[in-house]
Amino acid sequence: MLVVLGLISVLATVATVTLGNSTERAYVTTMQSDLRMVATAQEAYIERTFAETGRASYARRIQDLDVNLSNGVQVRLRGNATGWAARATHSRIPSVWCAMYRGNVKAFPPATEEGSIECD
Repeated sequence: MLVVLGLISVLATVATVTLGNSTERAYVTTMQSDLRMVATAQEAYIERTFAETGRASYARRIQDLDVNLSNGVQVRLRGNATGWAARATHSRIPSVWCAMYRGNVKAFPPATEEGSIECD
């Protein structure tokens, strides 16, 4: 009986650790998806501003983009005429950040390669 209880507790521990890692990966995937959505919205924004004003510029605030962020995701954004950078966090895993950038702009860490989403 003690052996069976020991096995059950070991299996429960393994299942809990595996489930915890799966949940964190799901939140990271959500942040990555939202950053891809921001990238698409930035391209639409620069086309729209060029058509309206004759001058191209990327959005400087997330509120200027037509995006619906996933529940729990916050995105910090900076932009100028030649580039943009964004960093996403999730309220469930505040110690993990994902970021990306395009063009001539100071990137948020952990982004180091233009156009690539990187997470820490």
